[in-house]
Amino acid sequence: MNEPSNRDGEQSGTPAEKGDDAADHAASLPAEPMVPEDDAFAAAELPEEVSVLQKEISLLEEQLRDMRDRYVRAMADLDNANKLARRQVSEARMQAVSAVVLDVLNIIDNFERALEAIAPQAGASEEAKSVYEGIVLIYRQLLGMLKRRSIRCIDVAIGKPFDPALHEAVVQVPAEKGQAEGMVAIEIQKGYLYGDHVLRPSKVGVFVRQTNEAE
Repeated sequence: MNEPSNRDGEQSGTPAEKGDDAADHAASLPAEPMVPEDDAFAAAELPEEVSVLQKEISLLEEQLRDMRDRYVRAMADLDNANKLARRQVSEARMQAVSAVVLDVLNIIDNFERALEAIAPQAGASEEAKSVYEGIVLIYRQLLGMLKRRSIRCIDVAIGKPFDPALHEAVVQVPAEKGQAEGMVAIEIQKGYLYGDHVLRPSKVGVFVRQTNEAE
């Protein structure tokens, strides 16, 4: 009889040999990654840490909003304090200027009275005219000095409405036909402004309706 061929045995091999080959193949494969126990514990605690961080961020944002609000209020208080200081300085300057200018205005009033008293009449001497012109020159210099310092006369229009902000009524003038009550009838003393501030109101007479006027 013919002996069995060893070719089949070589191809199939024994069970022991097959087991050894499987073990060698398994050993040649890369090892599966293993998660360390510490990393697995940290991964489990991560959501809790995120929650803590979110709370801290919320707290910091709230503190930032509070600091921003306090900053805005502090800047507003500082601005108000600066405005108050400027207003107080302006008022103090105005009071100081008013005290000096009012004395100057009294001098100007005297100049105006003097000019009315010594106004040259027809046939007056050259000397009288020269004195009058000299006083007029000084008077104009005083007015120019006031104008350069933003001090000017209040314009009073006869027959225009009385303005309590600019005028002071010192006399009442009976209104005649065609003269409306409450209108300025006459200017008695000039008033002056310093910028928009009234240094001295104009003293005026105001038309009033006569009580015995027939209705």
